[in-house]
Amino acid sequence: MEKKTEHVELIVQNKPGVLGRVAGHIRHEGWNIKRLTVDENANDTGMENAPGTSFMEIDVEGTHTKLAQVMDRILNLDCVISIAMIQNGEKVIRRRARETISDEIHAEKITGIPQKAKNAFRILAINPGSTSTKFALFDDDICVLSQTIRHDSSVLHSFGSILNQKEFRKLCIMQSLKENEVELSSIDAIAGRGGLLKPIESGVYSINKKMLEDLNSAAASVHASALGAIIASETAAPLGVNAYVVDPIVVDEMDRNAKLTGMPGIERSSVFHALNQKAIARRLASQLGKPYENARLIVAHLGGGITVGAHHYGRVIDVNDALAGEGPFTPERTGAVPLIPVINMCFSGEYTQSEMMEKITKNGGMKAYLGTSELIEAQKMINDGDEFAALVLDSMAYQVSKEIGAMAAVLEGLADAIILTGGLAYSSRFTGAIKKRVNKFAPVYVFPGEDEMLALASGVLRVLKGTEKAASY
Repeated sequence: MEKKTEHVELIVQNKPGVLGRVAGHIRHEGWNIKRLTVDENANDTGMENAPGTSFMEIDVEGTHTKLAQVMDRILNLDCVISIAMIQNGEKVIRRRARETISDEIHAEKITGIPQKAKNAFRILAINPGSTSTKFALFDDDICVLSQTIRHDSSVLHSFGSILNQKEFRKLCIMQSLKENEVELSSIDAIAGRGGLLKPIESGVYSINKKMLEDLNSAAASVHASALGAIIASETAAPLGVNAYVVDPIVVDEMDRNAKLTGMPGIERSSVFHALNQKAIARRLASQLGKPYENARLIVAHLGGGITVGAHHYGRVIDVNDALAGEGPFTPERTGAVPLIPVINMCFSGEYTQSEMMEKITKNGGMKAYLGTSELIEAQKMINDGDEFAALVLDSMAYQVSKEIGAMAAVLEGLADAIILTGGLAYSSRFTGAIKKRVNKFAPVYVFPGEDEMLALASGVLRVLKGTEKAASY
């Protein structure tokens, strides 16, 4: 039967992992996801602007008959409230019965954020990005509020530096908490995304004076993630609660054999998506019925930056430093390139140091070849018959596969599983191209997107419950 592209709209509850559950179910049904977007719920669902819900649009490729038959099964997911698609030229909406919708949603519609459950810990997680500030509120590991505040790049640029954006971003968070009627006194702890600190072991760290000093340095403040811990600390102080960072990007557990480069004075560094890699690795290990500390896993975080780590019994003993130019090329980074031509470019007089840095870290990879760093746009080019766009995407998958192969060698060929995660993992074309090259090394599991907010909250929750002791930086 001929496959067609269909447009599906869903109203979903803002529960941890909702994107992965919906996308995973769709793929399980044999659909190919061609586009997926999520936004605030402001549609005709009978629950307009209800706190705790989002509007999801998905373009899928499959047979129309099958899509229609599966609509009811999608509604069986407890995170889905309604689903809509076009049938015979008309929009058809199917909703879950009112009595089956979570009480949490009804409570939020009437009273805003629900009352904190007895004996639960309320944790605020803060994760600043280059042009957005994400925060989420958790009662234990249940998300009761999640917000992404998007900033105009020209407004951020007007502050002159990332550190000067601190008060502006903090004010945005406080204003949003106020609008959602969050009692600040109900917060028991705050987690902030860690920035470019000195190399540290994996774990949960109390934010102290030394950490704040390092985060305010020129080296650490080149990325907005440094503001996560700074804002968390300043917000926690007047509330009399503790602030923490969890598995920042500088987690360093690399084997000493992985450090040498062949050029004395330059060592390989461990800078990677530690928070998401560790969280997803723990999740899969649990599904496999073994502690993370007893597992041998390869985790590929596929996003604007791509890092592939070898997880050996709870430690990441090798991983590429995508920020420094290692590993595969990515949607916006060059990855590893031949050094001699790069040296020649540096001394050609045509580029400044900052221009070369941007060429490598922001304007390289897929963006340099196709003019876009958005996978959806690249896939549209391919669908329109652009053979070069197909070559670029397949080459990126090829290079990811090579890096996974390298990490398989690090684990001596004894990997329990390979995990593909991050935003690019939503593309079945991209993950499929990787799977066919690496699935003989170990079973491949796909966890699209990332659960960094939940990972932040879960780390702090372990400390609050006494199952893990906070480390000191």
